[in-house]
Amino acid sequence: MSASELQLHAREFSALLDAIQDYAIFIISPEGTIRSWNVGAERTMGYTSDEIIGRNFSIFYGPEDIASRKPERELETAAREGRIEDEGWRVRKNGERFWVNTIITPLIAADGAISGFAKVTRDMTERREANERLRQSEEIFRLLVESVTDYAIFLLDPDGRIVTWNSGAEKIKGYAPEEIIGRDLSAFYLPEDAHSGKAERELEIARRTGRFEEEGWRVRKDGQRFWANVVISAVHDEAGNLRGFAKVTRDMTERKRADEVQQALLEQREARLRAEEERRRAEASYRVSQEANRAKDEFLMTLSHELRTPLTSILGWTRLLMTMDPADPAFDEALAAINRGAQLQARLIDDVLDVSRIVSGKLRLAVEEIEVAQVLSSALETVRPSAEARSITLRSSIGSDLGHIVADGTRLQQVVWNLLSNAVKFTPKGGHIELAARRTSSHVQISVTDSGEGMDPAFVPHVFEPFRQAEGSSTRAHGGLGLGLSIVRYIVEAHGGTVAAESRGRGHGSTFTITIPIGAVRPRPDSLRSSAEFGRSAEIPRLLEGMRILLVDDDNDSRQLVRTVLVQGGATVTAVSSAPQAIEAFRAERPDLLVTDIAMPDMDGYALSRAIREIEPAQAIVALTAFPAGRNAADAAFAAYLMKPIDPRLLVEEVARIARRA
Repeated sequence: MSASELQLHAREFSALLDAIQDYAIFIISPEGTIRSWNVGAERTMGYTSDEIIGRNFSIFYGPEDIASRKPERELETAAREGRIEDEGWRVRKNGERFWVNTIITPLIAADGAISGFAKVTRDMTERREANERLRQSEEIFRLLVESVTDYAIFLLDPDGRIVTWNSGAEKIKGYAPEEIIGRDLSAFYLPEDAHSGKAERELEIARRTGRFEEEGWRVRKDGQRFWANVVISAVHDEAGNLRGFAKVTRDMTERKRADEVQQALLEQREARLRAEEERRRAEASYRVSQEANRAKDEFLMTLSHELRTPLTSILGWTRLLMTMDPADPAFDEALAAINRGAQLQARLIDDVLDVSRIVSGKLRLAVEEIEVAQVLSSALETVRPSAEARSITLRSSIGSDLGHIVADGTRLQQVVWNLLSNAVKFTPKGGHIELAARRTSSHVQISVTDSGEGMDPAFVPHVFEPFRQAEGSSTRAHGGLGLGLSIVRYIVEAHGGTVAAESRGRGHGSTFTITIPIGAVRPRPDSLRSSAEFGRSAEIPRLLEGMRILLVDDDNDSRQLVRTVLVQGGATVTAVSSAPQAIEAFRAERPDLLVTDIAMPDMDGYALSRAIREIEPAQAIVALTAFPAGRNAADAAFAAYLMKPIDPRLLVEEVARIARRA
């Protein structure tokens, strides 16, 4: 190789070393003098090549290492063994200590003598700190678990064999770690429970649902029984694979004995008081029946308050449809009004049946892109008949720039007609009500002002509290439980908005103002659908082409409706009226998807799903029911839980989405 070629290769090698910035790479003489210096070394150590070349590499070591001749010993070891690797503290130019990994390799000349050493250093400070934090965390957790003596805390492998054992487990169960680790969980169960497979069933429940808890008898090493509270939790890795189970057991024997003694004392006391209680029951029976009647009346008033308006619209338009020509432009408007009223009424039924969910603020919003003016107009038209019946003038001042916002259109319409309905209720004949709305850069502000009875200023702060009314129960002139305005507040706040009430006093009317942020709620991409899509012109998409669906529902009308919708969506549907028929049809056809009702005679949807799983464990099953989701642990058996009533288009879209996922 010529001299020019050697120079070229030398320049290329030097450029390669300078391109490596995460490693300090340099050459030192046999005595430790630094001969070369790459960019990574300058970045790591802080010295420029002019500052460091010619100096001894011991400059990077701390005083204690220099005193112990660590630099010289490293060179001696590298020369003797051909290589040395070390991790330890080093010192930068600015005096800062940092943790490094270093490798020193001798350079052998042609005559076999050592001409120097190559040294590679990498800054490992961050990794060491992270490892140290992890080690300390694990040590703290280990010490914490080990120090707990009132609870038996231990881990099981996926097959139920014991992997770890804390001091609390040794104290409660009586086994030393070397006696129990590796044995099966059933060692702690009564013989009859162990033979019946109770331990395996508990692990299966924990594996399926993530957690199992119970109280029952367990056995110590010496055979003594004790009453235990047991919690088994499934442990999964980041990929979702089952790694084992964590089990926590507490000895509750003393508490159970105390409970039994307490129960015996209570029973004795009950025996002594039974005669007196019989006498009191007759007196209390009347009061209970009166209270029950009052509660029933208030509940019915709530139903009337929340359901009468949409029901009036539905019934009124339905009767008009019987006399209308389908070619009449108002025919489509009637269908759309009935559709809106039915959807709104379905939402309201959910609210009335689960008032606690509303009061606690746990509302689930079906957000979409809605036209504010259309929502306001619909609410206004809903209350117009009742206002006209009382000769109340309805005015509107709706800005032309309201545009669209992302919100739950049905809930927002519910808010507005609640306010309008209240205004109609409390405004005397001949009065007036104004609905106004304007848009700012970040909010839409909607107000309802009436010339009605108004409110005492002292009551205004309480007007949105549930079951609060300004009138006394004995002098109340208006029905209802006072639930409407509390619903308004919770819906508005669920949108991130605010609602306020104003009144100058009795006889001066009231103003209710709601403010909704324009971007308070982000919709799902598949939820941006205008309300016009749900009208008569909204076609059902054929998303189910080629799909075979088995449908089971004991209600004939519901079954025929769902079957028609799925067929229009492109599916081939077999519809049956009972679970036994469904099992027979499933064996014969092996459909792509099973859609089942929950409440059916003889064999419900849960039992049907279990039977289908025995035939085909991976079968996709969808529950379509009026029961609220989450009512039973068996809900996990369903790929989805769709609530009745459901929009036909949404039903097809949801079934298609579930089928793709399955």
